[in-house]
Amino acid sequence: MTFLEQLLLVLVASLFCTLAFRRLRLPPVVAYLVAGAVIGPHFLGWVSSPGDFAPVAEFGVAFLLFSIGLEFSLPKLWQLRFAVFGVGSLQMLTCGLVFGGAIYLWGASPVAAWLFAVALAFSSTALVSRELNELRQFQAGYAQTALGVLLFQDLVAVVFLALIPVLGDIGADAFALLLATAVLKGVLLFALLMAVGKWVLPRIYRDVARVGADEVFVLATLVIALAAASLTHALGLSMALGGFVIGMMLADTPFKYQVISDIRPFRDILLGLFFVTVGMNVELELLADHWLRLLLFTAALIAVKGIAVAGLVRLLGVGGAVDAGRVGLVLAQAGEFGLALITLALLNELVPSDQGSFVIMILVFSMMLSPVLIRNNGALVHRLLGRLGAVAANGGSGQPPSLPRGDHVVIGGFGRVGETLAQLLELNGIPYVGIDRDIEQVHAKRSAGYNVVFGDCARWEILASCHIDSARLAVLTFSSREIAAATVAGIRGRGIDTLIIARCKETEGVEELITMGADHVVPEMLEASLLIAAQALESLGVPSSLAREQLNAARHGHGARRAGPGCADAGG
Repeated sequence: MTFLEQLLLVLVASLFCTLAFRRLRLPPVVAYLVAGAVIGPHFLGWVSSPGDFAPVAEFGVAFLLFSIGLEFSLPKLWQLRFAVFGVGSLQMLTCGLVFGGAIYLWGASPVAAWLFAVALAFSSTALVSRELNELRQFQAGYAQTALGVLLFQDLVAVVFLALIPVLGDIGADAFALLLATAVLKGVLLFALLMAVGKWVLPRIYRDVARVGADEVFVLATLVIALAAASLTHALGLSMALGGFVIGMMLADTPFKYQVISDIRPFRDILLGLFFVTVGMNVELELLADHWLRLLLFTAALIAVKGIAVAGLVRLLGVGGAVDAGRVGLVLAQAGEFGLALITLALLNELVPSDQGSFVIMILVFSMMLSPVLIRNNGALVHRLLGRLGAVAANGGSGQPPSLPRGDHVVIGGFGRVGETLAQLLELNGIPYVGIDRDIEQVHAKRSAGYNVVFGDCARWEILASCHIDSARLAVLTFSSREIAAATVAGIRGRGIDTLIIARCKETEGVEELITMGADHVVPEMLEASLLIAAQALESLGVPSSLAREQLNAARHGHGARRAGPGCADAGG
């Protein structure tokens, strides 16, 4: 059977499995894994050599890292430095020691135990990123911490994948030299792609945009992403690393959102092929003989890894108990780099084939279970903490929450802004209910006497329980534009015309939120600058009527107000 015929079979199997799993409301990642297992060499045998699809699958991961890079500008990466290098390094070390010791006691050699431990310590960047993107939680605090840890793992994977082929016959001096060479290559590559991304790519995209042809813009994006991946591959580094760096360099350009839109279909299809390739590694004969042991080991991997990651996040103070638990669940699975590591170790005869196949099955099983854990991470953590007595069933201390049924205000997000608004509403005798997904925040605010409940505003069930349909007003105080947009879409998508006021940090989010259906959008940075300007003009003796007119003109010029009868100034 030719490669084209096999590719057609892969696509057909993926299509039917995806449609079937969608009807069952199961994640598409699981559908791809099952499709690969069914048509792979260990069941139907339609695809006899999964390695033929490895280059295509690797491009899928490269495109994924390219799209992730578009969400991580260099300043943002610097903000996450503690999550990347602090939590990430300790997570790899802790999981490596725990798994290495257990596997050595299992009967593996020291080298095999070390390699298996490293492979199990990796999580799946491809799977986690895809699920968080579908959940629209990419910008949530716990998600940013998880992605920071994954980024560190990706950087470490570059080194390990380069070392495996020569690990069996090198000494300590050669090992140190090889490690130093890999690090030096990475630094030089980063500097080169930074220079290209800052000075070359914006000019290329400006010229392409002037052409005005959509297909040219798409072609330019594909060429740039593939060129960066090919360059890193030629240097003996991960293709995914090149995609990430060049994407990060485009994150602060005005072409970012068009690039994201163009790359998405190619990324999703190629990434689907990657998961199909992973599914082809499932040895169903091994599953039939040792299914109980495999399930127990998979459960142990998820439990130990989840607890270890959550404990480190909490210990290092990166997030509260709920966020720590959510990061632990999100990163509890094994990943694609672990599969690649064991595959290379098998090819170089560094681990026994039977042990390698068994560990690969555990990795694949954990990846198949992980989408369910990721999609329900908030509910699972809240339930677990409640049973452990960490939080009360009602989300905090004090009286049970009150859920007004009409003419009330729903406050989405109960941080500094939400608390201030609640104080003013109480002074005026206006009923309200606040919603926040940080359980420690909810506990503290309820202890202080505020009417706030635990929940995620982006979920319709939470909004419905707070009677959003009969509310007089909804005020969304989130700093995340993505969460605000998802909440507005959930309200308007069900035909509810409750007045919505939304906050965003920058003026760039105003038009998006208004288009989604928000009635007023307050750009925080703009309103702060206008308040300072008002004080300055008053101090300089500018007439108050003239100053007010100029400030309103500046506010309207930035789109801070949605025109309409009876609308007050957005920053008012």
